[in-house]
Amino acid sequence: MPTLRAQPIRRRKLYEEIVERLEAMMIAGELAPGDQLPPERELVETFQVGRTAVREALFALQRMGLVALKNGERAYVTRPSAETLVGELSGAVRHMLAHEDGMRDFQGARLLFETSLARHAALNRTAEDLGRLERALQDNREAIGDDARFNRTDVHFHFVLTEIARNAVLTTLHNAVAAWLAEQRQTSTRMEGAAQAAYAAHRKIFDAIQAQDPDRAERAMRDHLIEVSHYYWRARSSEDGLRDPRRLRDQAGGQGALP
Repeated sequence: MPTLRAQPIRRRKLYEEIVERLEAMMIAGELAPGDQLPPERELVETFQVGRTAVREALFALQRMGLVALKNGERAYVTRPSAETLVGELSGAVRHMLAHEDGMRDFQGARLLFETSLARHAALNRTAEDLGRLERALQDNREAIGDDARFNRTDVHFHFVLTEIARNAVLTTLHNAVAAWLAEQRQTSTRMEGAAQAAYAAHRKIFDAIQAQDPDRAERAMRDHLIEVSHYYWRARSSEDGLRDPRRLRDQAGGQGALP
């Protein structure tokens, strides 16, 4: 007779059952974006639960981006967006970034993400894409010496590159990562020569994309992000005595280590 592993059954809360049923109706098309949900009183009667469970379910669906709630109005169905999906992660991400290992993990994740984008851009960019990227590069060069402006143009250069993929999830993810790693950007930019080095790296990335050379574009992006990380950890080390950064190249399947 087979031995059963201990697997405790979690007792579900009432509002979770309501969420599941309403979500199933949305997936089946019985509730479409723009449709109003029944009044709260009717939901209470339909599901045979209390008002508290119904309200908790509606708030949960709102957090998922599946319904919109307005004071004095009935809830209505909405289409979830990439912004909603990424926004749900922000709280947990901030806690992770408060710790050294969490910051390193996100630096490594960004390395994998943006090297892939650079490679894709080199293979798929249009003349119009290249023009927008060149203008972003020019703005970045002209901002050297003004840290706040330089950081904005830095983010915009990477954003324009991301847009070449024409994927709403990727552009939303880029915006989120840029916000999550804002402290890294601000800290690294304070290091002498960091802005000039970042612009020079952007120039190499642009040149590789212009030449439609995916290997060179990927390598240029990898070198750039490793250098940014190096500047960040040097700045942190000088401020609070943190250790030098661990290897990032290995996380991206590259060679060598940060100096």
